[in-house]
Amino acid sequence: MGLTKRNDSYYVEFRVLDDGKTLSLASGVQGAKLKRWKVGCANKTVAKQQEAIIKTKLLAGTMVSERVQQVTMTFAQWATEYVEIEEVRKLRSYPERCQRITKVLVPYFGKKLLQDLTAKDVEDFRQERGKRRAVATVNVDHNILKHMLKQAMRRDLLTRNVASLVAAPKPKNARSRVLEPEEWNRLSTAAPEWFKPVLLTGYYTGMRLEEILGLTWDRVDLEKSRIFLPGALTKNGEAREVPLTPVLKHTLQRLREQGGVTRISGLVFEKKGRKVNHTYRVVGLLCEEQKILNFVFHDLRHCAVTNLADAGVETETIMKIVGHSSVEMFLRYRTIKAEKLDAAMTRLNTLITRRENAARQVSVIAAL
Repeated sequence: MGLTKRNDSYYVEFRVLDDGKTLSLASGVQGAKLKRWKVGCANKTVAKQQEAIIKTKLLAGTMVSERVQQVTMTFAQWATEYVEIEEVRKLRSYPERCQRITKVLVPYFGKKLLQDLTAKDVEDFRQERGKRRAVATVNVDHNILKHMLKQAMRRDLLTRNVASLVAAPKPKNARSRVLEPEEWNRLSTAAPEWFKPVLLTGYYTGMRLEEILGLTWDRVDLEKSRIFLPGALTKNGEAREVPLTPVLKHTLQRLREQGGVTRISGLVFEKKGRKVNHTYRVVGLLCEEQKILNFVFHDLRHCAVTNLADAGVETETIMKIVGHSSVEMFLRYRTIKAEKLDAAMTRLNTLITRRENAARQVSVIAAL
């Protein structure tokens, strides 16, 4: 504590407590943090004078906390700083996050001071935002807001996260749409040639759309019949291996050697040399043309899970392939068809009948 010299300047160092308004001297006090002031010169006499002035202010409680300036920050100002945080920039959702902050959160909260935000403000935001949008969409915005305020708390800009005080209801968006074999044949046959491999990958592997469209050739091993997905590409952040069926392997092999050139890098799925986009629109148009109702691209994930289960693959293996981290999530994607239910009741009826017949035979024998 006291004076230290570094390079061309002295520094004054004291352990202090910061209540958000003033700093107070707190040597040996639990929770105290080291605070350093740069003197700006190498003259020890001047440095000792500066040390005495700082110590006097700390003892008198007149040293103003830097947080006094910080807490006057508006939400819009914090949003500008937030998107530059290294941890935030590494998030897989960073591009979409920036877009939602700019187009949704800043227009609503921008002029408010961070410390003036209340749970009521968040509730009002949810109500206003939810007038024209699904609960799941509002929840995404809500979660981004929570993360922004959490980061602000880490930097002592806030003392509590008001967004965490507001409950986010679970969206009722569970789907159970699985294509019948005849529907899949019509959909895959009608698809443009450049889009068929995308559909096949989704149908056979259950990979998420962003995992498919972001896939590069260096992550495809056709000799081992595997696709390797790093944690940075997966939703749950866990790397996984996705096995290939012979049909999908053959499709990818032809795609790799398309044009007489064997590709070893770059995107696997392209359209005219560019990344595939507007996927949901393409599927929508195909379904409309083929009169396939209530089906979206993500439902291919339901198809893969259900087909694997119907083929007798163990639950744990399916979860490993498609990247489900809980049985609860697996069951959301596992669709039980009506004929399966009917078959189950037939088996039950057979069992009960067999038992009843056996009981009657025992009774007859006992009566003899």
